[in-house]
Amino acid sequence: MRKIAVILLTSVLLVGLLSGCTTDNNKVEVDLDNILEAVKLEMGEAYYPDRDIEINELMDYTGLKEEQIEEFIAQAPMMTLGVDTFIAIKATEGNGDNVYAGLEKYRKFLVEESFQYPMNLPKVNTAKVVQFGDYSFFIMLGEYNDSIEDIESDEAREYYESEVARVEKVIVEFFK
Repeated sequence: MRKIAVILLTSVLLVGLLSGCTTDNNKVEVDLDNILEAVKLEMGEAYYPDRDIEINELMDYTGLKEEQIEEFIAQAPMMTLGVDTFIAIKATEGNGDNVYAGLEKYRKFLVEESFQYPMNLPKVNTAKVVQFGDYSFFIMLGEYNDSIEDIESDEAREYYESEVARVEKVIVEFFK
């Protein structure tokens, strides 16, 4: 009986120690301005967004409410001919998944329902939303590649996916 009590007590202590060693990656704090600057540096002259998206416009796009957003940076092109868009949102406590869902809703709208110029289709179709805890990012960026003639080809899709991956890699570095 005494042996069982010692084993149980040891087990409880080990579980307590191990639970104290875990880290909560969802509580990473990053500066959205620093992320934007790193993305711009990575993209160079191929960073085309040149105007800030205001909060009301962002809420219209995503269906989010202002109280779900702690802070954000959102940029898009001034001319509607282009589609390059970057949105970074830090959600308020407990709203990380809601913000991700709002950005994903916007991405799906662009892909499935919006009218796009043919040259923008591969970029729109490869747009991506990524989430790191309370932070979510909408990435629709990349240098245009006029040498790809067939915009519906695997070559076009792979090229624009690689452009989005460049940006995603920059963002991931902030959450390591």
